[in-house]
Amino acid sequence: MFKKLKRHFVLNTVLLSSVVIAISFTIVYIAVSNSVSGRRPVEVNFHFQENAPQLNPSENTNQGSLNNQVQEVFEEKIRLDREKSLEVLLFTLIITGISLEIIIIVASLWAAEASIKPVREAYEAQKTFISNASHELKTPLAVIQANLEAADIEGNHWLDNAMQKVEEAVELNNSLLNLARMDQIAQAPAKKSAVHLDKLVQKTADFYQPKLDERKVELKIKSTDKLEPLQLPRTELTQLLNILFDNAAKYASTYIEITVDRRKVQVQNDGATISPEKLPHIFERFYQVDKSKSGVGLGLSIAKAIADKNHWKLSASSDSKTTTFTLDLA
Repeated sequence: MFKKLKRHFVLNTVLLSSVVIAISFTIVYIAVSNSVSGRRPVEVNFHFQENAPQLNPSENTNQGSLNNQVQEVFEEKIRLDREKSLEVLLFTLIITGISLEIIIIVASLWAAEASIKPVREAYEAQKTFISNASHELKTPLAVIQANLEAADIEGNHWLDNAMQKVEEAVELNNSLLNLARMDQIAQAPAKKSAVHLDKLVQKTADFYQPKLDERKVELKIKSTDKLEPLQLPRTELTQLLNILFDNAAKYASTYIEITVDRRKVQVQNDGATISPEKLPHIFERFYQVDKSKSGVGLGLSIAKAIADKNHWKLSASSDSKTTTFTLDLA
């Protein structure tokens, strides 16, 4: 993120300075060129002494012709000198412009680094705090959740309410932890292994089956026959699929349909849909289509970060009845 900001700062500075230098030097060159070209030509005339012998008419003609020839030679010489001077001026302006650009690039790099450094330090401190706090919260939340499950009494709505809030707290804590790791996701090298896409999708989706059965939401998985294994980062792909399946489970009304092709996974659900004006923003951090639902709007932004890092294409579409997320691994 900070590298991109630094690159944009330097690029904008260099482009702006290049335009200013180019315009300024062009004005200088045009002004000098017009000044030189606007000078009056040199007039050359030969005059003989008063006591010199009188020239006959033919000799007067020769004198006029000689004056014209000398005039042409002088004008040609002056023209060549002007062109040479303008060439030297142009070369000097180009060299000066390049030198100034180099100085500006170095200065802008230093200025960008100096400006971003305190922001980077504050961001790293904030990220470290979120990560540490999330890790510290994991244990007590897990203990509370385990005790509530152990003390579960059928029909006790107080325990049900407490369990629901603990589950929301666990989800929020995981989202904060993932937020702290988003930059690490973008920078960490991908460890690839042989992955059967259909089997990974089935295994990941099975985790959501109990929740879907409780809500009477049908889960359908369609897969192309005989899929060959692919070299993919299993951990990151599993995390991305979990986000898509969890999102579908949260908003589905009666069914979720997952279609697996050779290098493509499509997750479709009915129920709540996304309006056209909200659709372009769903992959932004902290954006929530339905604020009444639990969560902080980080899941899809994390999924997009994983997809972008691996050069996958993650897109979404929604009509009046269904919402579809498509992950293209090509």
